[in-house]
Amino acid sequence: MKTLWFIRHAESLSNAGQPTHRPDDIALSDHGKQQAAALAARWTEEPELMVVSRYQRTSATAEPFRQKYAGCEVMTLPVHEFTFLQPALYAGTTEVMRREPVRLYWERCDPDACDGEGAESFRHFCERVDASVAELTTRPESRIAVFCHGYVIKAILWRLLHPTAPVTAAYMRGFHGFHRSLVVPNAAVYPLLVLPGGETALKPPVQVNL
Repeated sequence: MKTLWFIRHAESLSNAGQPTHRPDDIALSDHGKQQAAALAARWTEEPELMVVSRYQRTSATAEPFRQKYAGCEVMTLPVHEFTFLQPALYAGTTEVMRREPVRLYWERCDPDACDGEGAESFRHFCERVDASVAELTTRPESRIAVFCHGYVIKAILWRLLHPTAPVTAAYMRGFHGFHRSLVVPNAAVYPLLVLPGGETALKPPVQVNL
């Protein structure tokens, strides 16, 4: 049996309400660094593989794990956050400042819409998350810690609920409602069991409280 631990990155500067410039280089807040250290300190099952996204905040969250499990391989997979707004248009803004364009994006609910350079469509986001999960479930390692993002974890959970559903406007609209109703805290862990026959089972999430 294989265990995939999907771990949302610790609190970032953006999560703390600070303005940011590029989605990929957002650092952890001081509180986020404490969360990452606490999560690693409490971790008891040594992973055979650690996976990070290309976004800095996942590598920073994984850093205490790298120090604790120095011999563990670390690889990068495309499990980075869903960036649906063109980054250049919103450099130097906060999450609060982006609320209206975010609302308009989800109101449109077009799975093939792309806001411009550096953004992606909802369909592409779903395809890369599905492909990453498929790769992880077929890897030989039995214990894999995946440091990723809130939208990624929610996309995985939504896919588990709708394993064969095509990515349509209805699927996207349902995902958005699911996204709004589900809080995935920073540094929360969602363990997914992959059984010998390929079936999956989600265990209760674990949260670090500081």
